[in-house]
Formats: sequence, structure tokens, C-alpha cells
Amino acid sequence: MIASLFAQVPFEQHRVVNTADFDEAHPQICQALNSARFRVLRGKITHNQLDLLPCGNLSLLKLRYGYGADISVDPDCLDGYYLLVLPTQGQAVFNFDGHSIEVSPQGAVLISPDRRFHFRASHDYEQVLLRLDRSAIADAWCRLTAQEHAPDICFDAIIPLNTTGWQALLPMLQWVVRCAGLGQGGGIAQAALLAQTEVLVATTLLLHQPHSMAAHLWPAPPPSAPQAIRRAQAYMLEHLDERVPVAMVASHCGLSVRRLQALFQDECGQSPLQWLRMQRLRAIRQALLQAGGAGKVSEIAIRFGVTHLGEFSQAYRQAFGETPRQTRSK
Repeated sequence: MIASLFAQVPFEQHRVVNTADFDEAHPQICQALNSARFRVLRGKITHNQLDLLPCGNLSLLKLRYGYGADISVDPDCLDGYYLLVLPTQGQAVFNFDGHSIEVSPQGAVLISPDRRFHFRASHDYEQVLLRLDRSAIADAWCRLTAQEHAPDICFDAIIPLNTTGWQALLPMLQWVVRCAGLGQGGGIAQAALLAQTEVLVATTLLLHQPHSMAAHLWPAPPPSAPQAIRRAQAYMLEHLDERVPVAMVASHCGLSVRRLQALFQDECGQSPLQWLRMQRLRAIRQALLQAGGAGKVSEIAIRFGVTHLGEFSQAYRQAFGETPRQTRSK
């Protein structure tokens, strides 16, 4: 699948390295990516190839490194950029923080800056690489969060092709393929297009690939039903003496009005406003019992948010089987 994605890219027009001589190829490949310690584990190197296509600040690379031999490569850490590794053939094993990840054309790997890694590759391993500057992720983070400064962000390394993260990233890669090679001699409009492509790739990764700062970016899951109802009830009890629209309560709980009403109906058998009305009646009854003969019924009722005294008297009698005055006389 990955190989077919890049089948139409004119890599050969942007060839930087094309030689069987590893000593000639190695410094040029390290200059384009990162310096690395290299070992041949088994076999003989027959070919080294690097194609480098500009795409604005992005770079799309096709790499054969020590092709023909099983090899070990230790770049230590990437310096100031993220690297999306897209194997097109062969096998590799990447090691991050003591954990091994087997890689093939059935999955991608995302390497973050300053994260220690090394890998082993089979004799027929070939890969396409997308290089993304650290500043692109930082800028996308600031756009998404309205913060002035971005933290260091480390992504989960593995991107299986059967995940929603890959499905979100795939259209971005298809667009990069269309834009590849446009980074030289273009006009203002072309430069703007390439800059926006970089923004889209960075934003897609932040939104869809798990990373170290995801908890600060992704919306928290909606509260559970009991938790949401308790929060709504506590809020309404704090504002018994005020007019409290349902929309205000729902907003306080991080829910829609419809969702809040449905939760109350399921858990309490009544709407939020019906529950609030009953709490006001109970609070008024308690105040009347404590006040004895002191204070007018209307004044006590108004203190707890009652605006229509006639409806209040009727609701009170239905709730407690007596009038407010009879309660006060007790």
C-alpha cells in the first residue's frame, strides 16, 4: 500500500546519491538526514541511493542505505526535526528506549526529535521518508491551543495502517505527493500552498497520532451520568435564590441541554427544572419551620427564587399536603 502511494513520484529526477560505493554515499546521506554509526551485519552492500524532493519546508526522500546487506544504523537522536518513516519493501526493527518495533510496508514509524533510537534493516529494505521541522509541530500546537509557546512533543512511534490515525494522515500524504518537487522556483501562490501543506500535516499528526501532550489538547471525555447529575445538582443548590436557566446548568457541566435533560429523566424521573423547583420548595419549608411565626411567607418564598406566588402556593400544597401558612403555624 505504501509503495503504491509513491509510485508516481518522480524521485529519479531528484537523485542525490546513486552508487555502490558506501564510503562515497555515507557522508552525503548523513548530511541530508543525521550523522549515524553504521555496521554491516551480514552480506555485501550493492547499492546506495538517495532521492530528495523539496516540498516547501517539508522534504520527501527515498532511501536505499546499505542495500544488499543486513545492516545496523545508529543515528542516536534526530536534530530538530520529525521523521515519518514509510517502508516500501523489506523489514526493519527499530529500537526506542529499550523497546523493539518490527517495521514493514504494513506500518509507518514516526521518530521525534531528541528521542534515542537505532534500527536494523534487512538486505532489501527500502523506505520513503517525510521530514518535518520541529518548528512546524510547535506552530501547529500554538494555533490549536492559542498558546504562545509550545512544549516538547514526543509522538508514539508506531502508526499501524489499520488505525484512524493513518486514515487521517493518508490524504495529507497524497497531497504531499502532488506537491512534491514544487519547492524550487515557484511564485508567491505556490509558496503559500506549500506552507499550508506543512501546517496540515503537522495539525493532522497532533490531532490524530497519540503523543506526550495529548491530554492537554484532546477534549476530556464527557462526565459519567452520576457525576454529571451531582455536579448539576450542586450548582443549582448553590443558586437556589437565582434564576438558573437549564442552558447555564448544562454549560457548567460541559453537556448539551438535551443531554442534561435526558440524564435527569433517566436518573431522577424528572427534568432539571422540576428537580430544582422541588429543592426550592423543600428549602422554603425548612425556613418556615425554623422561622415559626416570624416573617411573611411571601418574603421567604421570594428569598428562594419564587417569582409567581400563586403557582408557588399550589405547588407547595401538592408537595407537602398543606399550605405554607399551615407549615409556619407549626
